[in-house]
Amino acid sequence: MRQSIYIKSINLKRVTASVFVGIVLLFLLASLFVTSMKNTKSYYVHQWFEKMSYEGFIKAFEYENGHFRVGDDSTKNGQPIGNILFSFITNIRLYDPKSLLVHEISSMTKFENNILVAGEGIDFTNLPIESSLTLDEINQNPTVKDPVNEPIKNPTNPPSKTTNGKDVFFIYHTHSWESFLPLIPGAKSPNQASSPKVNVSLLGDRLKKNLEANGIGAIDDKTNIGAELTKRNWNWGSSYKMSRLVVQDALSQDQDLNYLIDIHRDDQRKNVTTTEINGQKYAKLYFIVGVENKNYRKNLALAKDLNSEIMKFNKGLTRGIFSKNYKQGNGVYNQDLSPHSILIEVGGVDNTLPELYRTIDLLSDILSKYYWDHQ
Repeated sequence: MRQSIYIKSINLKRVTASVFVGIVLLFLLASLFVTSMKNTKSYYVHQWFEKMSYEGFIKAFEYENGHFRVGDDSTKNGQPIGNILFSFITNIRLYDPKSLLVHEISSMTKFENNILVAGEGIDFTNLPIESSLTLDEINQNPTVKDPVNEPIKNPTNPPSKTTNGKDVFFIYHTHSWESFLPLIPGAKSPNQASSPKVNVSLLGDRLKKNLEANGIGAIDDKTNIGAELTKRNWNWGSSYKMSRLVVQDALSQDQDLNYLIDIHRDDQRKNVTTTEINGQKYAKLYFIVGVENKNYRKNLALAKDLNSEIMKFNKGLTRGIFSKNYKQGNGVYNQDLSPHSILIEVGGVDNTLPELYRTIDLLSDILSKYYWDHQ
């Protein structure tokens, strides 16, 4: 009898000690968590909690406070609490099989692009593709064709309004090496569509001239970003860091610059990046909006306005508007430097200059109209 009481006494002491140690560890972990959260960016918090749906947050509130329960749970279409916890822990959404592939295969991360406004026919099979090149690929200097110097469409009469000699648009090219296969004889793969001489700066130059024809002063920066990366021994991933220096320098020298236009081209092939309108082929375009900056909503509003005008001309010409955060790309794209900043991807590796120029001409008219309507 005494032995039984002794054993129970010993077990009780062990249980008490275990509980005490558990509480101490819990407080220690909590203090470590709070300390680490002090310097945690809001972006990471967003990434953790985006795994839980709206229904998940409501369900959590309901379990903690019965006043949040509305009606009978059996009539709701929300996710079971088990699914919510599973997705929160594993980052896999049971209702979305794509999430398993995206987070387990690194090359599939491009399918996590957030479609803010979907263009006609856009789905997860034809999302934009951004190449990742080595410095050697960026700085390759292939033999290129002389670009066709097509004259811009000058208005029959001088513009009724002008910016009085002030430059208000700054056009630049973070990936200045991005070129087009039809301009590079013998090139076949997207990674070969690279040239320091004949590239997307042709589109920027045409946009500049069109804006000026509409009375709007503009600058087209032709900095060879690839060469600048090489000088600093920076890789492809630092291209926005480099272009940021270019933009900041321009803004410091001219306070009238207000609109920042970064022109790129996509890595998708021609069947995705081309449309035919009234018997003529156009290069499709789309907008990228960085979410990790103070001007996100204003820049998104600008992209939406421009995208809507393009859709009025033809719904098939725009592939839509996509957002990107730090995890999916640069996340800022220099768009914190002005509330009138847009990143435009025009065409793809297979598009010809006439196809690209037709789209740039239309974009120029839309940008000009937007600018004068908002002055």
